[in-house]
Amino acid sequence: MWLLVDIGNSAVKIGLFDPTVEVNGQLLGTRRIEPTSNIRSEVATLIGTTTISRVGGVSVVPSLTPIWRELAEELCPEPSSFFNSTSQLPFELKYETPLTLGNDRIAVAAGGWTRFGVPNQTGVIVVDAGTAINYEVVTSEGAYLGGVIAPGPGLMRQALNVGTAQLPGVELEIPPQRIGRSTNEAIRSGIMFGLRDAVHSMIEGIKRENAMPFEVVLTGGWGEWLASELSIHFESELVLKGVADLMRFSAE
Repeated sequence: MWLLVDIGNSAVKIGLFDPTVEVNGQLLGTRRIEPTSNIRSEVATLIGTTTISRVGGVSVVPSLTPIWRELAEELCPEPSSFFNSTSQLPFELKYETPLTLGNDRIAVAAGGWTRFGVPNQTGVIVVDAGTAINYEVVTSEGAYLGGVIAPGPGLMRQALNVGTAQLPGVELEIPPQRIGRSTNEAIRSGIMFGLRDAVHSMIEGIKRENAMPFEVVLTGGWGEWLASELSIHFESELVLKGVADLMRFSAE
């Protein structure tokens, strides 16, 4: 089994992955590790008595990477692989500032391209809808062009609450209609339906700017709702699955 690691700013997501199942392997379970959690205890809870043969990951918090490398050495004899813009990738990087490209964005783009792209036929637009809404674009020729970074619902709510004198913080729920009948409903409508329309418009704009077919896939915490609203495919845990795809690609 492989242990997959996604070190983010607010938490670490780990996954137990079987690379021998089906074409792309199978993610058997995941766990979110908060900053105050005991890392070793959380990992032990996920993997149990399973033997780990490889560990791979991405990190946007450089100070935490050595901690996970050390843990990886305890779990398996093979060196761990933490991927970045200098790693061997399944696409050509066309990004003008590759050293500033988030490693999680590299992984999710790799997962989208490996699983949904068709070389010389269909490119991929991956929308990772979480704290931020990240769009990653890989052409049908296998070139990563770059993407778009926009605020997610939580950041929009925070901006309205902090940046105004009277607008309250609200629960992020889907309102029954676009016209809010209260201030809370009006804020929810602006955030949630505004997000939906922005994602739809951005996808269509990317398609217009690039004359080729694209497969579009959504992932992330808000991805499933957006996918149902926009009739787009949803793929859970695509960052972790992208880590597995990078591990497989680097071994070829």
